[in-house]
Amino acid sequence: MSELPRYARYPKNSVITVLATENPKNKGTLAFQRFALYQSGMTIAEYVAAGGRTGDIKNDVASQYISVELPAEA
Repeated sequence: MSELPRYARYPKNSVITVLATENPKNKGTLAFQRFALYQSGMTIAEYVAAGGRTGDIKNDVASQYISVELPAEA
């Protein structure tokens, strides 16, 4: 898996894998609700379309709650 610097944008077709066994966010917060949207195998575009935010992705990768598989270069 390729890694991007934390400040970089992930391509929309990158695939998310959930690493956390439980939702690590505080119950009752918007972050908790957005974390619940993650599903292993979904793309970043699908996560954002479901109501997620790209800033959450960057933070959750840095915190090792999820991983992001960059698409293969054509």
